[in-house]
Amino acid sequence: MRINYDRIEKAQNLMREQGMIGLMIMNRDDYRYFFGDFWVQPRAILPAYGDPVFICFKAEEAELRSALGDHQVKVFSHVGEQMVSVTKTFRALAQGFPETATLKEGQPLKVGMQMWFGTPAFLVDLFRKLNPQVELVPSDPVMDELRMVKDEEEITCMRVAQEIAGLGMNRLREMLQPGRTGREIAAEVLYSMMKSGASGTSTPLHINTGIRSCWIHGSVSEEPIREGDLVVADLTPMYRGYCANLARTFVVGEPDEQQQLLIDTYLELIQAVREALKPGITVGRLDRIGREICARHGLEEYHLKGISHGIGLRFEETPASTILPQHSSVKLRENMVMTIGHTILAIPGFGGVRFEDLYQVTPQGGKILSEHPYAFLI
Repeated sequence: MRINYDRIEKAQNLMREQGMIGLMIMNRDDYRYFFGDFWVQPRAILPAYGDPVFICFKAEEAELRSALGDHQVKVFSHVGEQMVSVTKTFRALAQGFPETATLKEGQPLKVGMQMWFGTPAFLVDLFRKLNPQVELVPSDPVMDELRMVKDEEEITCMRVAQEIAGLGMNRLREMLQPGRTGREIAAEVLYSMMKSGASGTSTPLHINTGIRSCWIHGSVSEEPIREGDLVVADLTPMYRGYCANLARTFVVGEPDEQQQLLIDTYLELIQAVREALKPGITVGRLDRIGREICARHGLEEYHLKGISHGIGLRFEETPASTILPQHSSVKLRENMVMTIGHTILAIPGFGGVRFEDLYQVTPQGGKILSEHPYAFLI
């Protein structure tokens, strides 16, 4: 375990600005960001003043104490005891919040928590019931500010993750042939990626064929692949907690005129968006670039809104405008890592295509983290 005190100090400064007495950390990505390690059920409290408090199951205590040294650890033997421990800790923090702290008049003391896909709603509700003395709020004003821009180590981890995705895509391409199913191929692809260093995937494998190539959120198709099918594959292996996102479209056989139009249009807009991926631009502007290209090819009604999103320790990080439309106006910063190719360009009743990679935002445009060919013919 390697505690990142620089990140903790920055988070505490932001918490104090927001009137937060602390963060309740319940997600692996936040835990990894601050403490450089993974825990199956991560629980920690990061106060606005002072050292972090770690909470663990009794059987894990010796290992955690060995890794942490002198840091405070609260131990529980069952879930009820954990809840009591958390409640007592935040009550003490609320009572001891310095009078010198700058708060707006009448502003309640707040606790930040990640409100995203990985936080169960029942735990959010339970925390509010057990801690009525504080206001539970999203930790976004603190964590987004910290995590949007990536440091060199983070970018390196994501580059390795993307290279692993490329190995998986190579194996997928080798297996694509009529008669095989997405499920059969997915088993081999997952094996090859984990053998190459992936700890798993951040989302389920996505190998959709035929008409299901239209799906924006995929699965693994059960039906045998047929000659002439479009096949959309999206791979998201994780390396040391950091996510990859590599998507490719294949045609089993020779593409027809409509398939070729979709592919050519997508590849054109990727190049245009990549050139525009510079500090100061917004995802909303990137979407407009994509819409203009689609319109020139007669595909405006199938325009790719949400062509890009942030990525890092979470598969979708700010800006994620397909989930939160207000993120369309977030300005990109240098050294953010963004996807290009997030959504499907699909014609209902026909099929769709997607090509997706990770790019580092630079003043010269998007710098791809790991090159992978657009070889779409099988």
